[in-house]
Amino acid sequence: MDHQGDHPVGGPVLTRVVIVDDDLFVRSTLAGLLSAAPGIEVVATYDSGIEASAHAAGDRAHVTLVDISMPALGGPETTARLRAECPSTRVLALTSLTDPSAAAAMIAAGALGFLPKDLSVPAMVHAIEAARRGVSVLAGAGAELLGQQAPPVERPKLSDTEVAILRLVRDGQTNEQIAGAVYLSPSTVKYHVSALITKLGATNRVTLAIKAHELRLDD
Repeated sequence: MDHQGDHPVGGPVLTRVVIVDDDLFVRSTLAGLLSAAPGIEVVATYDSGIEASAHAAGDRAHVTLVDISMPALGGPETTARLRAECPSTRVLALTSLTDPSAAAAMIAAGALGFLPKDLSVPAMVHAIEAARRGVSVLAGAGAELLGQQAPPVERPKLSDTEVAILRLVRDGQTNEQIAGAVYLSPSTVKYHVSALITKLGATNRVTLAIKAHELRLDD
């Protein structure tokens, strides 16, 4: 463990973040940038998934950023261990890779989405806060990465509203943002998203976004 943040007493509840990456420069740089961002507390950084999973229960991170490619214990295995040790923590995959199979493995292990390492700090903070609330994250190139996983599939019969909502889910919009764009209430959007997950055989919001990419809705 390279870094342990101070735990504030009183005041607003900060989003507790843990960073897991075998690259010291990446760990230290991200920790410094995120620690300086409002609302974020970097409680620890680790150079291996083994060490991170051993401390997961004590760290009680709201969001853990996990590098996809690490020696000894890779990103998917680390994600699975973290989720087992601390089910309440959300995992975002840190990536600079363009490997669709690795992306699929992270989702299968329980990651909520993707966070490219070259993303701007405000965008990272937004994605981390969204993940804390349980919103699937397809930030930056993450959406394109997922879109490479499979060839185009046959498009099921969808209403214009369903297509519009799917496009916005694919683009990483929250239910509230989608509601404003399609002039529906957030509760109605939530209903449509749940129905689309069932209709398209998805398992969560991220895999629904994958399906949306595979359908090539803009064609």
